[in-house]
Amino acid sequence: MFGCQTSETGLFVTQLADGIMGMSAHDATLPKQMYNKGKLEHNLFTLCFRRELSVSKQGVSAGVMTLGGIDTRLDSSPMVYAKNVASTGWYTVFVKNIFVRSNGGQSARADDELEQVVMKIPVDISSMNGGKGVIVDSGTTDTYLHKDLAKSFGEVWYEVTKRSYSNTGIKLSRDELLRLPTVLIQLRAYDEFPDPSIPPESTTGLVGPKLDPSSPHDVLLAIPATHYMEYSPSKDLYTSRLYFTESRGGVIGANAMQGHDVLFDWENGRVGFAESSCEFKEGENMIDPITGKVIDAGEVGENRNCVLGRPSLTYECRESVTVDDCLDDPNKNVAGFEKWTSVVLSSGTSSGMSCEDALMNNWAEEEKPEVSCDGSGLCFELRPCEVSCAEVMTGESGKAPLTPASPTEGGDICEDGLWGACDHTCEQSKIASTLMSDGLCHEVDELRQTRDCHIDACGRLDPCRVPFVVHAIIALRGGKAPLWNRRAEEVLADALAKTVDSEEADPGNEVLFGAGDVKVLLATSWYKSDLVGAEGVGEEDEEIGMKIVVEISIFNANAKFPEIVDVEQEEEEEEENMLSMEEEDADSNTTFLEKFEKVEGKVEEKVKKVVKELPHGHPLSTCEESDFYPLAKTALDVHAELGREYFLSDMISNMKKYEILEVAYSEKSPFSDILANNELARESQVITSWTIKTDVGGGKVHDHSWDSNFRKFFDKDNILNYVTNIPLMTMALALSLILCAIGLCCGCSCGRRKRSGRNQERVALIAEKKKGKKGKYAKISSTGSFDEGEELGLESSSEYKDNIDSSEGDVEMMGEC
Repeated sequence: MFGCQTSETGLFVTQLADGIMGMSAHDATLPKQMYNKGKLEHNLFTLCFRRELSVSKQGVSAGVMTLGGIDTRLDSSPMVYAKNVASTGWYTVFVKNIFVRSNGGQSARADDELEQVVMKIPVDISSMNGGKGVIVDSGTTDTYLHKDLAKSFGEVWYEVTKRSYSNTGIKLSRDELLRLPTVLIQLRAYDEFPDPSIPPESTTGLVGPKLDPSSPHDVLLAIPATHYMEYSPSKDLYTSRLYFTESRGGVIGANAMQGHDVLFDWENGRVGFAESSCEFKEGENMIDPITGKVIDAGEVGENRNCVLGRPSLTYECRESVTVDDCLDDPNKNVAGFEKWTSVVLSSGTSSGMSCEDALMNNWAEEEKPEVSCDGSGLCFELRPCEVSCAEVMTGESGKAPLTPASPTEGGDICEDGLWGACDHTCEQSKIASTLMSDGLCHEVDELRQTRDCHIDACGRLDPCRVPFVVHAIIALRGGKAPLWNRRAEEVLADALAKTVDSEEADPGNEVLFGAGDVKVLLATSWYKSDLVGAEGVGEEDEEIGMKIVVEISIFNANAKFPEIVDVEQEEEEEEENMLSMEEEDADSNTTFLEKFEKVEGKVEEKVKKVVKELPHGHPLSTCEESDFYPLAKTALDVHAELGREYFLSDMISNMKKYEILEVAYSEKSPFSDILANNELARESQVITSWTIKTDVGGGKVHDHSWDSNFRKFFDKDNILNYVTNIPLMTMALALSLILCAIGLCCGCSCGRRKRSGRNQERVALIAEKKKGKKGKYAKISSTGSFDEGEELGLESSSEYKDNIDSSEGDVEMMGEC
């Protein structure tokens, strides 16, 4: 089923994809194997390709694959079904007609039937569907149709566009691209006797009675120009990837599938098509099939709304007015406001609903309160209310005193003191509130906290703020993945940060990261078969714990931020303004809403202004390349600490010390067994860790698997052991002397050879000069020396012998090596 790739050839060397995964109707394919093993309830899958006009070597947001079912949340039109006419192999449809619609349009349904004229291309059905037939193949990038269509298609194309059709690049504006024809392909319907409750004339994706009165329930697949025209950013050209080259049959490729949720249902012999953006729907949850957790839409989609926790009552109505408001008439009711606070659980994206809009969305138009968010993970509502002057002056409401509600009356429906999302200001907050007998959550003021963080909205999407992230897979023996929740994530993050940055582990050094820099990406079950060298694992694999994938942000303190709101300063101004308002006489023409605009409106306006003006809807910082080296070393230090022998034992000890961990020993905690059993802690392990450099475009991965070996070799204790090991040092000294002797001999020999060569060149030069000009020679004695007082007619003198004895070999200069 699975293999190991050892080499790459052909296009795989240069293209983004590393290989091809077969998805046809064959027993060796992944869906069929999973179905045969009972992992999928149905032998089917869907592919949903997003509308991406261009390609990139860094990859694009591709879409979604769903195994064993259909996720209709992705669809913007009903799923309609074409018949799969093949009995084995490829998914094959029967093409009955080809149409061209003028003035484009993205959907099978025309935008304007008066402006968009549909013309039919003559098709020889037997040739078009001959051979292997027309297959729907995601592994083929482009679409290929029968060659007999080329002429008639070209004529219709020219009539509509006044251009000749070709597969060469052309320059187009965005408007010209959108007005190119949309190609419509009619596919034979799956049902011979279609459901009469589905009206073909108004159902998107069906042919309808106007195009084909005899087969109105056939499928109509739309291929707009934004799908079949491929854009090259480097050349600024659009190229049609719709080819008319096939002798028999054809291929409906990935570009035709784009913008559709395509069902491959071998079990029922059909291929389904639903138009889709292939993005997760706003406000709907996707469940991780492994953990059962709700997947944060921010991890998989671009249009993500802000998500808020349940509001807690911070100030009651009577706290918003003063005794001075009642001096003129102590029996009247005065207008005030209640202040409610919500924790931001997910800040969303710039294209989704803002936190302010999410708060307002819960109210009818005439009841909408004033809202604001402070940028540190908290949002506020001022709700209008009335309070009697008697209650204001006495401080008593006349009602029974509030008491905490019992768990059976409300349970944990209020904020439980867990940290919210990390907001754009790189801060996150938490509040704690108690469900009281009035059915409302009342905030406990002294438990409100804010801390620094570098994940979520202030995370790796800004490479200057977070240039590196360390990923680690931690396996905890006895852990219970199905019980994973927000509290467990917070316990792990706090213990992980405290263990890495503990004085015992890293004495005297600065903090490497904080709990607000840790994000849990996944918690899943750990099985016996996952153990290295595991043997004897039968069909019923044993679950032995849980694996947790964490991401640790390495924050750049030198990153330069755009000017944003000073939240603390604004809060101080808010308090000062509130006090001054209480000291002023009540103005009958000033409502509490106008007061609120003076006090808290500034924060909202400034934050919105900053976020709106910056790219991607959140502040992007700038930095210097020199910032990165010390941070890369920090990432390496984090990895070294994760690889320390007793790291997990220390981390689990810190989990036991966590200030709110009295619930961790309960059966509801995923850590209950491991915290109660030290043996399970010793059997836990950090499986691996690696660092990602968060460059724009995907980043680079550094595997730390060898780093610990280098660090161990150069560890000061190891070096001391080497130095005090006498046999080892004796051997090293002897080896060094041998190498020095070899080097000395080689150096002398090489030096003599070089000097000999230079001398020979000089003698040859002297001989050449003698031929041209004869000088005066000195007499040479039998010893080779010059007679005293005789003149030598050359500048060179006593270092050379004029007549060289053949027995002497090479000419040498005086001196020994």
